[in-house]
Amino acid sequence: MTHGCEDTPRYGLLGRTLGHTYSPRIYDLLAGIASYERFEREPGEVEQFLRDDTWQGLNVTIPYKRTVMPFLDELSESARRLGNANTIVRLSDGRLRGDNTDYFGFKTLVESLRLELAGKRALVFGGRGGAGTTCMAVLADLGMEPIAVGRTGEVTYDDLPRFADAALAVNATPAGMYPSCPGAPCTLDALPHLEAVVDIVYNPARTGLMMEAERRGIPAAGGLLMLVAQAAGSLHDFTGEDYSAERIAAVTNELACEMQNIALIGMPGAGKTRVGQRIAQRLGREHIDLDWALEERLGCSCSSFITERGEAAFRREETALLGEVAKRGGIVLSCGGGVVTRDENYPLLHQNSRIVMLDRPLGELSSKGRPVSQRDGVQKLAEDRMPRYRSWADVVVTSRESADATARATIAQL
Repeated sequence: MTHGCEDTPRYGLLGRTLGHTYSPRIYDLLAGIASYERFEREPGEVEQFLRDDTWQGLNVTIPYKRTVMPFLDELSESARRLGNANTIVRLSDGRLRGDNTDYFGFKTLVESLRLELAGKRALVFGGRGGAGTTCMAVLADLGMEPIAVGRTGEVTYDDLPRFADAALAVNATPAGMYPSCPGAPCTLDALPHLEAVVDIVYNPARTGLMMEAERRGIPAAGGLLMLVAQAAGSLHDFTGEDYSAERIAAVTNELACEMQNIALIGMPGAGKTRVGQRIAQRLGREHIDLDWALEERLGCSCSSFITERGEAAFRREETALLGEVAKRGGIVLSCGGGVVTRDENYPLLHQNSRIVMLDRPLGELSSKGRPVSQRDGVQKLAEDRMPRYRSWADVVVTSRESADATARATIAQL
C-alpha cells in the first residue's frame, strides 16, 4: 500500500478555527512550499482526519495539541515529555509520529538574546498553560530557575515583588496579541533587575510588555523568531532537511518586514499622502491616509472639524482612529502632521510599524487648507514638532524631486 501522496506531499495546519495564519508564508520562504493548507476540523473529526491517507505532514495548533496524542503511534522525546505535539509526520509504513518543535522554537528565541542566564531566576507569565509549560521546560534545561506566574495559583502577579531578583521575564499568555494591542499581562515595575524580556506573541511586532522593556533599556525579543524556528523544526521532521540559524534569522527578518506597517510622519505638506500612495503601489500594499479616514468617520473635512470643534477634540478623534488602524499589519499609513503632538500616539504606531519621517525643506511647505499651520505658522510648527518627528522616526528620508522618487528612496532605506 502507498501511504500519503508521494508525487505532491500535502502539508498543512490542523486546528478548529483557523483565521489568518503566517504559516503558509513561512513554509514558502523557508522551503518553497507554496501549497501549505489549512485543515479546519471539529473535535469529533480529528481522529478520522488523522487516519485518512491524504497528507504527509501536519502542524497542529490549539485546541488539538493534546487531543492528537492518543492517536499517535510514536512520540519524540520532547512530545512525550511535554505531553503535547505540534508536528505530526506520516512515516513510510503509515504510522504517525508526533513531535514538539515549539521546544526548539522557544530555545532558539531565548538563545538569540546571547545572555548568560544559567543559574538565574526566570518568571514565566502563564507558565502553567500549554505554551507556558514548554517555556518552563526550556528554561530549566538552560539552567535557569523558572517560576510560573498566573492570575491564580501558587505565584500570582501580586507576588512579583518577592521575585525582584528575576533576570528574565517571559510572557506565555495571549495578553497583548492582535487585536487586543498594545497590551501586557502586567507591568515590570516590581522587577528592577531584569536583563531581558521575551514575549512569545508575534503579532504585533512589539507588544506592550516589549515596549515597556524598551523604555527601561531592557533587551526584548518577540515571538516571530520562535514561530519561524518551530516551522524549521517541523520541516526537518517532514523532509529531513536542516535549516541553519542564519537561514531562520533571514526568513524572520523578511517576514517581519512584510508584517509591519510603513508609517509616514512629517510636517503638514511634506507629501506623506502622495509618497504613501506610491510606496503602496510599488509594494502591493493597502494605503490608508489617516486624515482621509478621519474625514469619512467625522462626516466633514479635518480643517472644518478643527475650526468648529477645536484642535483638542480633533486630536482625540485622531488618536482613537489611529489605535484601530495602526494595530493592523502590512499597510502603508500616511499620518497627519500633528500625530506627534500626543505622546500616546507613539506606542500605537511603534507597536507594528517602521516609522518614516519625510524631511522636506520648510520653504516648500504650504499652509493652504491647514488651519493649524495658518494659525501658528510653518516655522513655529517646525520648531515645536521637528524634535518629535526625528525622535519617533526609525528612518529619515529627504524628499526628492517627485513623490515617486521619494517613495523609491524610502523603500531603499527600509
